[in-house]
Amino acid sequence: MRYGTLEYRLCYLDFETFGTAIPLFDDVRPYERIPFQFSLHIVESGEKKSRHESFFADGNSDPRPEILQLLKKLLGDKGSIVAYNAPFEKDKLRKACDVFTDFPKWYQSIEPRFVDLLVPFKSFYYYHPDQHGSASIKAVLPALTGKSYDRLEMADGGTASLEYLQITFGDVDEKERHKVRRQLEKYCALDTEGMRMIVDALEAIIS
Repeated sequence: MRYGTLEYRLCYLDFETFGTAIPLFDDVRPYERIPFQFSLHIVESGEKKSRHESFFADGNSDPRPEILQLLKKLLGDKGSIVAYNAPFEKDKLRKACDVFTDFPKWYQSIEPRFVDLLVPFKSFYYYHPDQHGSASIKAVLPALTGKSYDRLEMADGGTASLEYLQITFGDVDEKERHKVRRQLEKYCALDTEGMRMIVDALEAIIS
């Protein structure tokens, strides 16, 4: 991927998901990953600042219809949709759209817009010694920008999934529920803000 392949408006998208042995909703297979949260940073043409949009499932009903409806509105009909390991986000969207039949044509229209930000690092088009051999965003972000996940109270997707299940379906008081939710929102938001920062850093290097 070269920076020049990106087209405005830029939409940096990340999902957090969970999967359970016994499906919690209809039309879900055992252990299928279901998105419960997304973060979206949007950069308009000519702008350096981004606008942040997000969703966090409230309650224990299937969150996919609301996620699809919101993303259909927010992603618009033009510009690149940037994700880190984009096949993951694409797979979650495609499977959800297969179930909720108002959305398959919409998914077909946005699928070509996806750009995988993992590619230049996985393919060693760019490498920094501080990555220590890893192409993970948690290695690339601090190597390129100095920003890291170290100060977050929650900093990995596996923990995020378990904590979401606990506060949604477990016996947790409201104070703890709000605390964990804030932690999850900060973690997911850094994933998309981090992608924006990485693209800005690559643009500076190319320039």
